[in-house]
Amino acid sequence: MSALGKVLIAVVLLPVAVIGGVVVFGSTPVEPVAWKPAPMPSHTSGPYASNNLLDQAEVFGTYNLLQPESIEPGPDGLLYTGMNTGEIVRFDPENLQVKESPQTTPFDLIANTKGRPLGLVFHPEGFLVVADAIKGLLKVTLQGEVTVLSTESEGVPFKFVDDVAVSADGRYAYFSDASSKFDFNNYVLDVLEHGPNGRLLQYDFQTGETKTLLRGLQFANGVTISKAGDYVLVNETGEYRIVRYWLQGERAGTRDVFVDGLPGFPDNIRTDVDGNYWVAVPSLRDPLLDSLADQPAVRKAMAKLLNYVQFPIKPKAMALAINPQGTVIANLQAEKAGAYYYYVTQVTPFNGKLYLGSVHINGIATISNPLGQSPSE
Repeated sequence: MSALGKVLIAVVLLPVAVIGGVVVFGSTPVEPVAWKPAPMPSHTSGPYASNNLLDQAEVFGTYNLLQPESIEPGPDGLLYTGMNTGEIVRFDPENLQVKESPQTTPFDLIANTKGRPLGLVFHPEGFLVVADAIKGLLKVTLQGEVTVLSTESEGVPFKFVDDVAVSADGRYAYFSDASSKFDFNNYVLDVLEHGPNGRLLQYDFQTGETKTLLRGLQFANGVTISKAGDYVLVNETGEYRIVRYWLQGERAGTRDVFVDGLPGFPDNIRTDVDGNYWVAVPSLRDPLLDSLADQPAVRKAMAKLLNYVQFPIKPKAMALAINPQGTVIANLQAEKAGAYYYYVTQVTPFNGKLYLGSVHINGIATISNPLGQSPSE
């Protein structure tokens, strides 16, 4: 064999040997659980059929709004968001410009949590309640004061506080701890493990007590309350579904599945003025990953490899509206919204438009609300 042939064989075999060594000798805290995913819905027909309705979205704030995961309308008519710097800022949506310069500063600084603010909502008393992935559940005033409200429940510390909703009377905050095992920087490992690490929690503003409402969730993510206040919804991201926990009525204290078999990994969820639910889908389901649901050993090997390679995320922008009966009434998609924006983590309806946030992409995208809601939302 020629010297060149030997070199080529070495080039081919070396990566195989490295991967084999990782699989055999590498370590990972991931202990995958076998499970059975709901059938994959069609992308060619039906409620989740592919389309390009988000192609016409406009993207703003790409220099200054740094990975704004959640967007919340304020009582002052401005929009509020948290960034990867720990900063919570507000901006006037009417003053955003598509063509910006690095010197453009489209926001006012409210506070810095020194963590990673994700979901945030306004309390009826006028302060922000923030789900901070690192710091826990926070109260943030518009004067910049940051107060830690809760960091654990039943003796189990929060590892990844993700999203939050507040009851209309201001008594309770309902929030998610996506995983009690894996933190914000290792969320892919939680999805690969598919373990029962997520929780839905309730914080009582009167007593300061935190209560666990649901445990054993698979990556508990977006949280919202029904318009009537009779139940709370929480997204199980790795399970492709939305779970409902009843707060009132004969079913109070029980749970059921609100929507199952979603086309992707649901993130934040928000209730609009008509009682519909806007669900952000940052990425679609992967047939390969679904096929490995009942093969924990293979998924454990994949988890070991993630110490050396990055998990691939295919660009996708997707927003769904689901009515209180669980029926999809709007489906907006694009490979990249506005030819740039993807990995949408929240859809916020406001003044007849939708504002899209992302935990990975700078800026926000916006497009007209296809449901045509009034400025009073």
